[in-house]
Amino acid sequence: MELQVNNDEWVKELIDWADKNEISHVLFPRDKNQLLTLTELSLVDCQLTDIPESIGYLSRLTLLNLNKNQLAELPVSIGNLGQLRQLYLMGNQLNELPESIGCLSQLTELLLGRNQLTELPESIAYLDKLSELSIWKNQFKEIPAPIAHLSQLTELYLGWNQLTEIPDFIGDLRQLIELSLGCNKLTDLPEFIGNLTELTDLSLWQNQLRRLPESIGNLNQLINLMLSDNQLDQLPLSLVKLTHLRNLSLTDNVIKILPDELSQMQDITEFY
Repeated sequence: MELQVNNDEWVKELIDWADKNEISHVLFPRDKNQLLTLTELSLVDCQLTDIPESIGYLSRLTLLNLNKNQLAELPVSIGNLGQLRQLYLMGNQLNELPESIGCLSQLTELLLGRNQLTELPESIAYLDKLSELSIWKNQFKEIPAPIAHLSQLTELYLGWNQLTEIPDFIGDLRQLIELSLGCNKLTDLPEFIGNLTELTDLSLWQNQLRRLPESIGNLNQLINLMLSDNQLDQLPLSLVKLTHLRNLSLTDNVIKILPDELSQMQDITEFY
């Protein structure tokens, strides 16, 4: 969205908005020069219902934290914040994001948990520096396809949705260190999960998994493996190869006998 830099109406619009929402001067300055040099803006739990288009003038922002408000949408001008690295929007009422979000080329963290999203815009694919994406506790029925292009992702949080399967492209996100898929409707863990050899944390609790693939033994950096509240009746012997594993959660499954090889994994400090 093109903004008219010479028109100071944007300053008035921002100040009026801040005054209307009773945002303190400490959190949000009322001086034009201070606004133009602002690098961090944190307006958490301010009962905000809207963000004005003039927010796009704050082009020095590197962090924008709008967690725990009542936002149903974002302005298109959010895409003008070209230096933004961290965008936090957890605990709002968002049901869609503007395509302009794909213009945030410096973004490394995008936190969208606890909203009402059912899809992500295609332009998310352009966020090629993104390392952390959180879309937990939304209304996704499938993992959004644009995520396939986020090759720098190290943390991906997908829990508390309505996911029924894991698409092939997840196996190509080779930089992932943490993958959270708990509290979904997954019935199968694909063999390609073994491609994610940098994983240290894999959360799959409260799904409908009946088996684990032998390839899970390839995850030789894994420290935490959360499998409680599934329908597992046995475990692959390849788990013994997980020599860094420290926490293994298996409660509320239907495993009757734990193989001797697994019960002798002495490095596990939390086994439940």
